[in-house]
Amino acid sequence: MTDLSYIRGNSFDSSKYTSAPIPVSAKVAALKDAVFQHDAVRILNAFGEKLRQQPLSKAQLWTLLASEAMFVLEVPPSILALASRVTDEWLEIDPFAATGRAARILFAAVDEYGLNEIEHKLLPSHHELYADMAAHFGMTRKDLVDPRYVVPTGFEFRDVIRNYYRKQPIIESLGFHVANETTAPLDFGVFLETFRAFRDDYGLKSENDMILDFLLVHDDVETSHREQGVEMLQLYVGDDDALLAQAHQGVLAYMECYGRFFAELDAAVFGSARKTQIRMSA
Repeated sequence: MTDLSYIRGNSFDSSKYTSAPIPVSAKVAALKDAVFQHDAVRILNAFGEKLRQQPLSKAQLWTLLASEAMFVLEVPPSILALASRVTDEWLEIDPFAATGRAARILFAAVDEYGLNEIEHKLLPSHHELYADMAAHFGMTRKDLVDPRYVVPTGFEFRDVIRNYYRKQPIIESLGFHVANETTAPLDFGVFLETFRAFRDDYGLKSENDMILDFLLVHDDVETSHREQGVEMLQLYVGDDDALLAQAHQGVLAYMECYGRFFAELDAAVFGSARKTQIRMSA
């Protein structure tokens, strides 16, 4: 901010307002189980086991980071687009409730855009944190989007995310979003464990080296993003089984692409990828 004397948050006492969680039915909550029990999670975990066996070569690491970057780049603007769609729809149904409802989706974008400490400062966006992490491993921002390093399903996953958040029926988009937020701690957690397991080889000073901030912040915030998304689904679904079935289709659409992405990434990293190990500079 250009006016350094300006201090936010002094206009009224926000402690007067409380936000109680919305009761979620067992049927809606079961959508999370549909994620955890999907075969795509097994595929991810099998990939993770291989990642933890030995440090990756430069070629392997670049394939991992560039392919995952397609997902990382697409999610924040897509969340923003879905929040806008929810707002527009509810302006026609209950206009004074529209922004409050959409806030449950926008909540996730606040973290993604680095706005979670807005009263004090802007934090790096998650895109910036990811680029900083990749830079530690010698990758430029151009490298991260270079098709030579990205598995084909990386581009497909990006396009499916863009389509579901922006164009599919909102109820399916919400199911897709919940699957996204439910899986994020799983795959980012796998990467975090990978780097921690060989932190000397990867040039890291500690288990929570700031180079890993992108992964650490997702380990911290994603559960809250998921639960807000589940509450949003509850508001839409109510006790309508037909709408619940549509939301479930969105969950399955995400998980199907998620599984194929990690299967192909596994094959690219541990199949024909070069196995020569390098030691990362600190």
